Amino acid sequence: MSKILITGGTGNLGKSLVRVLEENNVQYTIASRQNRAGKQNVVVIDLLENKGIKEAVSGKEIIFHLATDLKRDTEATQNLLGAIDPNSKVHLIYISVVGTDKVPFAYYRQKLGSEEAVKRSGIPYTILRATQFHEFIDQILSTFLKYPIGLLPKRILLQPIETAIVAEKLYRLSLDGASNKTYEIGGAEVHTLEELAKQWMIQKNKKRFVLNLPIWGTLGKTFRNGSLTTQNSKKESSSWREWLKENNRQD
Repeated sequence: MSKILITGGTGNLGKSLVRVLEENNVQYTIASRQNRAGKQNVVVIDLLENKGIKEAVSGKEIIFHLATDLKRDTEATQNLLGAIDPNSKVHLIYISVVGTDKVPFAYYRQKLGSEEAVKRSGIPYTILRATQFHEFIDQILSTFLKYPIGLLPKRILLQPIETAIVAEKLYRLSLDGASNKTYEIGGAEVHTLEELAKQWMIQKNKKRFVLNLPIWGTLGKTFRNGSLTTQNSKKESSSWREWLKENNRQD
């Protein structure tokens, strides 16, 4: 029986973490809402419906909480925390987002609420805040620049990072034991969203007429002042241009 549980193990970051664990011959169990393939190392839980969680966390020593929900992340995290025996000395490792404490964005408030719930729980923890994954920015640009005329928010500073680098950091934090601290990790370079979009269009051979729309108020200010970036950059992370070349998907 493995001593490690991963929520969100089937997502991009989860898959990267699984690869790191397998490379280091570490056994793990994935918690998922379904197990259609009947895999032995998958347990079925529903964090939002609060089902199957207590059984899944039983006997675990390390829990990587990577699962997330845009609208109910805090609720899901609280359900997970409530199922953990506070006397079990589990090390809970929670993945969050750089800027959760600065950006007045609904999803970020959810992530911050989850962070606060983890800290109040009394369960030994480590929180890692990461900047934007390459895959996320690719998804955003694919949406905003889907048509010949695209709309992009103006002057947003972003710091894309490779999921494999974040996964490696999560693994290293698990080896260090619970610190009851929050850490940050970011990509090698900081760019505006417009700069990222130009590289995206070049790599994908797309031509778009782009309208840059300003974002007013506190939200716009935090986007422009670097609240989504961190000084704790990982230079070994692939740059945006490098990632695009390696993952050239024509939409």
